[in-house]
Amino acid sequence: MKSRLIALVCLLTTTTWAQNLAPVSVKQITAPASDIINGRLLLPDPALIGVSSHAALIPVELEQVNGVWSWVLPIDVSSSGARVVFMPSQDQGWSTKVISPSGHVNTEQLGVNDQSRDLDHKAVLVQYEKLAWTSDNREFACFTTPQSQAGSWTLRIEANPELEGPINGFVIVDTGFDTELYTHVTSLSTVVDQPIVLKSSFSDGIRINTLSAELQTPSGIKSTIQAPRGADEISFRPSEPGQYIFRVQAKGIGPDGKSRLLTTQHVVHAETFAPKLGQIQVFQEQASPNVADRIQFVFEPDASNRRTIIAAQVWGLQDQQMVPVCWISQICDSTRQLSLDPLWITYAKVDPNTLELREVRVHDIDSMVPIEIIDSISLQPINIRSSKTQTEITTEMLKGPMNKLVHSPTNTQMNRVALPGHRLLLSHGYCSDANPFPTSHFAGDIAIFEDFGQSKTHDAFALEMLSQTSPMKSFGVAGHSQAGMAALHLSTFYWSGLDWSQGDRLIQSVGAPYQGTALAGNAAVLGDLFGFGCGVNDNMTYTGSANWLSLIPTWARAEVWYWTTSFEDRVFIFDFCNIITDLLLSDPDDGVIERSAGQLSGANNMGHLEGWCHTTGMRDPAQCTDQSRNTQIDMRARR
Repeated sequence: MKSRLIALVCLLTTTTWAQNLAPVSVKQITAPASDIINGRLLLPDPALIGVSSHAALIPVELEQVNGVWSWVLPIDVSSSGARVVFMPSQDQGWSTKVISPSGHVNTEQLGVNDQSRDLDHKAVLVQYEKLAWTSDNREFACFTTPQSQAGSWTLRIEANPELEGPINGFVIVDTGFDTELYTHVTSLSTVVDQPIVLKSSFSDGIRINTLSAELQTPSGIKSTIQAPRGADEISFRPSEPGQYIFRVQAKGIGPDGKSRLLTTQHVVHAETFAPKLGQIQVFQEQASPNVADRIQFVFEPDASNRRTIIAAQVWGLQDQQMVPVCWISQICDSTRQLSLDPLWITYAKVDPNTLELREVRVHDIDSMVPIEIIDSISLQPINIRSSKTQTEITTEMLKGPMNKLVHSPTNTQMNRVALPGHRLLLSHGYCSDANPFPTSHFAGDIAIFEDFGQSKTHDAFALEMLSQTSPMKSFGVAGHSQAGMAALHLSTFYWSGLDWSQGDRLIQSVGAPYQGTALAGNAAVLGDLFGFGCGVNDNMTYTGSANWLSLIPTWARAEVWYWTTSFEDRVFIFDFCNIITDLLLSDPDDGVIERSAGQLSGANNMGHLEGWCHTTGMRDPAQCTDQSRNTQIDMRARR
């Protein structure tokens, strides 16, 4: 089928947080077949991106008995010792006790302050300032038990009898066993009115005896789901779109006869279905007998104007065998289409009459949830009249033609030659209240991104970044935490000043959770009591990050240079960046993200350095204040 189609570059008009942002120009993204073969652009197996936990986050609600508010929890402690954190929801005057197997009550403070590292294997109480979930400076009782006293311990809380209930909060317990609880969703396509199943298992082959989940719906309704005894799955059917927050609790008995009580915390975003992609139409524009312009795969429009990311693999017949040609993707609104440069067909040496789209996906652009997945779509024969043989991959083959209206230096509406600055943009991350990078560490031309106190999706963050850099000729990015993902999202999906920059490193990030952080789920549960930061961010859960990364080609990742850090780990000393988040993360971590979750395959790993934490107020200095690294970032930055 031949027809002249719409403009070759899609201008996407969108409502954004950046009020002055003109219609944005999206890229027509393509990746080579190698990205299909290496798996980077495949939806991952959900069983591989679950949440692991070596601790239990236990809700506390004191009961008044004989005029006394109290709460008791017996725990089995290993020979490695336990760590316990008592976290009242407000200043309620909790009296916290950790009672040893011999009946000794540990309540006294033994002179260990929040700057001390060596707990000397004693039963001690540390008064530690809570950093992550509260805006005040309340202190929380943090106990460790000695390694020499394994056995049955008891946690006890009492409160002033004159207080009015409920008197609640949380206790976090790591009993020191090597056992971990692992929980994952069984499908990444989490949509309304379809069952969402979470599957749990203990490590070490320990059998789960009881499994339950405390669930909070987007409208705030709370309930408890109890699995049948011995079952390893929790199932629920969402009835409304939005964030479902739940705490999975599992109990079992280890081979040593000691009990195991562990929890995992999760955020699952349920999306509404978009209108089906429907019947596909193929359009070609023949500019001349020897030049074939892009092939457009047009789906049925979405009248709701919902913004989505559509992606698909292209396959074709080569030597009597179907092989991957390339992967294509694009941000869409009401007009839903994908674009293919026919040079990919000649590059892959496949028969254009045999093309087929596989794993066609539609992702909501905010939650990144795949809301429609089609295994395969057969295409009509495509007539390519060009006799040109393509032997190398060009930038235009990967990104599509640049939008000349917006980005041409000679355009009178936006003369980029006359615009100020080839700059390095220093950007904070999620919910920050200040620029984390000391400007005195940078000698080159810089600009400061400012959008303080916000929780935004990667797309919204990227669009705000685009808005604030629109007056610049070009720029590179030094990003902290989520800013690394936002910059990568911007570079992948939109034309911006990043595409005009020159120099060495386009995006440099520190402490970016490219694969998510366990704190996303924990913050969701604790936020109800402690008013966590700026709200839960779907894109920074493990599943949200995996969905997003399945849309980021290797050529975009290759433009990222990243660093990870963690606390200084000294032998025989209990070290951490934040004593509370350390119980919710897997070592090594920087107090917010784990080293393992800070990795970005296909990018440039600049190494891991101990002695630096995620942000200010933690045990070691904030990672963005490392002058040696900042000097390197400044010198090597593309601008």
